[in-house]
Amino acid sequence: MPKQSCGVRLRFKQLRRMRGTQEQVGRDNGVTGTTIRYIENGQIVPSGKLMLRLAKYFGEPVEELFPDVSSSS
Repeated sequence: MPKQSCGVRLRFKQLRRMRGTQEQVGRDNGVTGTTIRYIENGQIVPSGKLMLRLAKYFGEPVEELFPDVSSSS
């Protein structure tokens, strides 16, 4: 599974901070704060279902929120 680039992680973190803590964003999206932290740190790439949920939550197209993953499909 491809890792996310630094720019993607930074954008994700900026959007997350505008919405709340890692724990809050995780709860809002049915995952743990740890999962959100791992996504921010590039340790995991979310499932397709979670990518869609997070893109909708942040009001961003999936391709912009996760361009490295979207382009590799």
